[in-house]
Amino acid sequence: MEPERREKKCPCGHTRSHPQVQQDPEYTLWGWIQLSLLGITPLPERIVFRCIRCKKSLGVSRDPALLRKKQMPDERPEA
Repeated sequence: MEPERREKKCPCGHTRSHPQVQQDPEYTLWGWIQLSLLGITPLPERIVFRCIRCKKSLGVSRDPALLRKKQMPDERPEA
């Protein structure tokens, strides 16, 4: 029998799925260079779940599907 795994909560009592918890993409150094200097939108290295109120981290995800979803779309018009 596996022990029941409880979802992590911040001091405010929010879990990852709460509306007050945002998903912050974090990039590698090369990702920041691409984003800042070259104007290329890189794939985030990871997503950090963070409470908006207390700024406490509720965990990290490196799920490729979530990372692709958080990658900002290029705003270049197609020719």
